[in-house]
Amino acid sequence: MNRLQRANQSGLTLVELLIALTLTSAIFTLIISFSVDKLTDSSKQSIRYTLLSNAETGLNRVANDIRLATSADDNNRWQDPYSPGAPGDQLSWQSSSSSTLVLAIAAVDGNNNIIFDDAHDYVSAKNNVIYYLSNGTLYRRTLAAPNTGNVAVTTCPPASATGSCPADRDVLDNVSSFSVQYYGSDGTAAAPSSAHSVQLSVTLLEHKYGQDISTQYTTRMVFRNG
Repeated sequence: MNRLQRANQSGLTLVELLIALTLTSAIFTLIISFSVDKLTDSSKQSIRYTLLSNAETGLNRVANDIRLATSADDNNRWQDPYSPGAPGDQLSWQSSSSSTLVLAIAAVDGNNNIIFDDAHDYVSAKNNVIYYLSNGTLYRRTLAAPNTGNVAVTTCPPASATGSCPADRDVLDNVSSFSVQYYGSDGTAAAPSSAHSVQLSVTLLEHKYGQDISTQYTTRMVFRNG
C-alpha cells in the first residue's frame, strides 16, 4: 500500500481538521451576528412603534381637553402655590411658554350642567387645565374654579399630593420635548387667548442598545368656540 492510500484511509489530517473547524466557527459567527442584528433591529422598531403609540394616545388626551375648552388662557386664572413663580406670583403659568398649555374649560356640577358666573349673558365659570413638562414627564394639572357644586378638584405635584389635593395626572413619560403653537382662524400665529386652534408636538425618547431611539408626533385641534 502506497503513502497516498494510507493517508486516504486515515481520514482528515490535523491541519485539514483545524481549517474545517475555523471555517465552521467563522460561519457560525456570521450567522449569530446576523441573527443578533436582525433581532436588535426588530426590537428597535418595536420600541419606536410603542413610543409612537404612546405619543398618539397622550396627545389625543390633550386634544380632547382642547375640544372641551372655550379657549386658552394667557395665564392661570386661579392661584396656584406650585406655579413656576410661586410663592411671589401664583398666577405664573404662561401659555406663551412653548412647553406649557393653559386651558379654560367650563365648570360643571354633578349632573354635568354648566355652572354660570353670569347666567344672563351665558358666562360660564372656568376651570384651568394645565399641561406642563417636568423631568421628562408630561403632566395634567387642574385648578378648580371656586364655585359651589363644581365637581372639578384641584390637583398638586405628585410629591406634594394629599387626600384633598390629589396628584397631577401623568399623561406621557420619556418626553424629550413638548411644544405648543397657537393659530388664529386665518392660520397665522396668534396669542394664546385669541387662538382658534392649537398644534401640539411631542418627541419621546428611550435609550437602549447604546443609542437613543426616538419618535415624534404632531396633532392640531380646534377650540370648542372655534
